[in-house]
Amino acid sequence: MSEVPRPTRSSFRGDVQGMRAVAVVLVILGHARLTGFSGGYVGVDVFFVISGFLITGLLLREATSTGRVSLLDFYARRARRILPAATVVLVGTVVASASFLPVLRTTEIFKDAVWSAFFAANLRFAAVETDYFATDQPVSPLQHYWSLAVEEQFYLVWPVLLLLLAVVVRRRGAGSPSVRSLALVALGAVTLASFAWSLWATYASPASAYFSSLTRAWELGLGSLLALLFGVAPRVRLPRWALEVGAVLGLLAILAAVLRFDEQTAMPGYAALLPVLGAVVLLGVGGLDGGERTGVARLLSTGPARVIGDWSFSLYLWHFPVLRIAGAYWRERTLSPGHLVVVLVAVVVLSALTFYLVEQPFRRGRWWRVPRVAVALYPASVGALLMALVVSQVWVERRLDANADNPAITAAEYADRVDGPPLSDDPALAIVQASVLAAQERRAVPGALVPPLTGIRQDTAPLGECDYRVGTHDLCPVGDTAAGRSLVVLGDSHARAWTPATNLIAERHGYTAYNLVYTGCPASQAQRLDPETKRPWPECDDFKDWALDTIADLDPELVVVASAALPKVVALDGTSVVGFNRPAKFHAVQMDGMRRELELLQDLAPRVALVANTPKLPREPGVCLSQGAPDLGACLFEPGPEARRYQRGFERVAERLGVAVVDAEKWFCHRRLCPSVVGRYVTMRDSEHMTTAYAETLADPLARELGLEAR
Repeated sequence: MSEVPRPTRSSFRGDVQGMRAVAVVLVILGHARLTGFSGGYVGVDVFFVISGFLITGLLLREATSTGRVSLLDFYARRARRILPAATVVLVGTVVASASFLPVLRTTEIFKDAVWSAFFAANLRFAAVETDYFATDQPVSPLQHYWSLAVEEQFYLVWPVLLLLLAVVVRRRGAGSPSVRSLALVALGAVTLASFAWSLWATYASPASAYFSSLTRAWELGLGSLLALLFGVAPRVRLPRWALEVGAVLGLLAILAAVLRFDEQTAMPGYAALLPVLGAVVLLGVGGLDGGERTGVARLLSTGPARVIGDWSFSLYLWHFPVLRIAGAYWRERTLSPGHLVVVLVAVVVLSALTFYLVEQPFRRGRWWRVPRVAVALYPASVGALLMALVVSQVWVERRLDANADNPAITAAEYADRVDGPPLSDDPALAIVQASVLAAQERRAVPGALVPPLTGIRQDTAPLGECDYRVGTHDLCPVGDTAAGRSLVVLGDSHARAWTPATNLIAERHGYTAYNLVYTGCPASQAQRLDPETKRPWPECDDFKDWALDTIADLDPELVVVASAALPKVVALDGTSVVGFNRPAKFHAVQMDGMRRELELLQDLAPRVALVANTPKLPREPGVCLSQGAPDLGACLFEPGPEARRYQRGFERVAERLGVAVVDAEKWFCHRRLCPSVVGRYVTMRDSEHMTTAYAETLADPLARELGLEAR
């Protein structure tokens, strides 16, 4: 949602301000996760309609009265109304994130801020939402800037199109169609095309469709079409009862969407028709002769509603970062009642200050009404944000440097202790045990962590040219590529996390290694649903078939299998099985899928090994280690019981088949306590995937478990 111009005094409609108030209140209550407002996000759809209606009305009046559209004036007005407040909130969010959030999150938020400053936040968040490794990460406090990006992208095109139509009419002279008529045809075609694309994209890729300007343009387009139809002097007259009924139906359509929709509703698509058409009807009825006197219009035109409508842009900008940063700081996904009151008061105060001290001076100041001065706000806003980013980055680095001189944990420190059992003779286990003891002593976090916290989320094991999610079916041999024997690593992202270790094993033990791993697609004969669409995933099924055929052709000496117990599979009868809803059947399908997979592999290779039970932690180690001033004890976790139960189940299935089993938990936890740091290594890049560096340290221990002898 972006700021829309307030109507001129002669055309002022109090009900429009009230609609903006309703929309922003719904959005805030929805994002605050209040019961009954699960669909509050449709307030953004209402804003799109209002924006298209008001801005197109201004452009149309200019085009019809002067025969031209001044792009300089248009973008100067946009700059005055949007950039000052939007930049203040961006800067405030960057500074607050650097001060209160884990360092691991701030680096991503800084990137979000840059994309937001260039009105491309929707592209950024569409990419993040479809990134498998980012799906469990907290929502960015700047995610709501996607709607500003959608509007500004729409307004890069629509004023230019209207200008071209005005030029055509002016050159053709008398007898040519009016600007309004041509605009109706052109915008009608664009709106229909956008709606059609919205239906398809929401079905095919709902995560990216939600943020797309192409799937949202029709919402702005319908508001614009309404302005084109009504112009400045609507001639349609309806009976009073029809106006009353129409206004009530429009408002009820919006409220019905709020009550019926939730996070699982595919938007925009068909679902968005309900709030969008409700907003169109409400706007349309209010613009008819007598429409301003309906009960709904009078309610929307009350003083409090108009004040909230005036503040709506600042309220929208501030509510989301304050809610999300406060929730992260207090570690509450849903704020407690007391905290929520504090947050809402802060949002209102910040919004009032921004409206009176930032929005109004830039709107009304004579200096800023000079178009060339106003458009200079675009580069000025980017410069202000960059300065805030530099200062915040310096502060973040100082926070990280606080542990620089702290020593790493060593097994030798605890080798001679007398108050407990001795450490293991296996160095790989001894250092884990020592790290648990160090955490229990609440020792300081070691300096010079490996990998560094700032880039830990990007520490994904490389696959070279063989990332099979992009559709390739190439083979990328690694290790000792001249060897006469081979091994294959098969599975999903968990198998991928082991490839730094298996690549070293192959190099040291004389194997050519092939990493047949597909992120999100487990080595299992249970059918995986597409994680985005929740429908059958043919790409995953095709890969699994191809992988088995490839293993048959390679004839490897060893196949190493690693996979997660993923939340959604499909049973052989086609029935969708969701783990938390039907746990007994889900468990049975998972175990049966693994059993059949291992049986197939046993027919293809003389040796098959299952590497299982890498723990799933309740929190990302990198987040814990970079929030506030933690010690190691604050980041000592127990492994997640659900994932552990399924992984142990996989182990039992493998043992019954005579498949070698490597239980990996011992390299991460001791007596079900899992330190975030082992020695100097951060073990996990997120809550369940190893860091590349730590995986490499496990090459020799894993080789011993697999019974491989060094050359």
